[in-house]
Amino acid sequence: MSADPTTTPPTSITAWHWPTHERWYDEGIRRSLLRMKAAGFTHVNWNCDAGYSYIYGPSEMEFIAEVIETEGLQAWAIHGSNGKNPTTEVGGGHLETRKDFLSSNEWQRQAGVELIRNRIQLAERIGSPCVVMHFDIDPDVMADKDSKDAYFAVLHKSLNELRDDCERTDVRIAVENLTNAPIDQTLEQLGRIFEHHTSDVVGLCYDSGHAELAEKGKFRILEQYSDRLITTHLNDNRSVRDDHLLPGDGNIDWEHLAGLIANSPCPAPFVWETPYLHHGMGYNIGEAAFFLRAHPLIAAFEETVSHIRSSALSEAGSS
Repeated sequence: MSADPTTTPPTSITAWHWPTHERWYDEGIRRSLLRMKAAGFTHVNWNCDAGYSYIYGPSEMEFIAEVIETEGLQAWAIHGSNGKNPTTEVGGGHLETRKDFLSSNEWQRQAGVELIRNRIQLAERIGSPCVVMHFDIDPDVMADKDSKDAYFAVLHKSLNELRDDCERTDVRIAVENLTNAPIDQTLEQLGRIFEHHTSDVVGLCYDSGHAELAEKGKFRILEQYSDRLITTHLNDNRSVRDDHLLPGDGNIDWEHLAGLIANSPCPAPFVWETPYLHHGMGYNIGEAAFFLRAHPLIAAFEETVSHIRSSALSEAGSS
């Protein structure tokens, strides 16, 4: 795939700043957004505080909206938080788990729901149409009927409580496919979620890197649930680690994946979760150079999907 230099399709990449980045919460993120825009990107996926239990205040939401708008970008997705991440918002080395929307402890589950509500409020303020969420899945729980039924009862309860928030704000929750369970259990999890919750509230975030790790060279998640696809976390890897590489730097068949995405309702541009540097991942080049390298590769993928969709429409119109 190569991009047409005479056109510039909309493109989206991730702002994935963590406490290890200098001034990651204000001027550091502003500088990165400026470099994204200079490289040609039009949209941004807000991954800052992904997984953290941190609660945004109104002034912080206003600042985030201002900095994205000032740098000429459009928010296209944000990564919500399940309250579980080995790095906290202050950079500690412990695991914060008090806010957990999948907890069997009711107070803890409610706190997790409030954390997601906070991210929905942020999404509404910055104009993001969705909040991507990790729905952790335990293979042992899924293997035991009673435990599995209890797990889904809590999951459905939390999503039911968030329905009004999603409908009021027009922000949907996107369930991201993960890697900590066998692929058949992931497919079952997604199927039960989509069966119980309508597409105006809940959809799929397809993480191509996670899918490659779970089932090398296969695309069963999209083959079964492409009709629920509302956003993506596209990235490449070598089928061993979650490297979050640019397309072509790993093993994923991007031509085939483009066809699957083209046949879904997911709107362009597609979100690329490819960080410049993040906890050992990324590229050993400067940030501005990374975005300049990334943009033509991502633009080429956008053009491929657009061409497939246009060809399908032409064929439908002539039949």
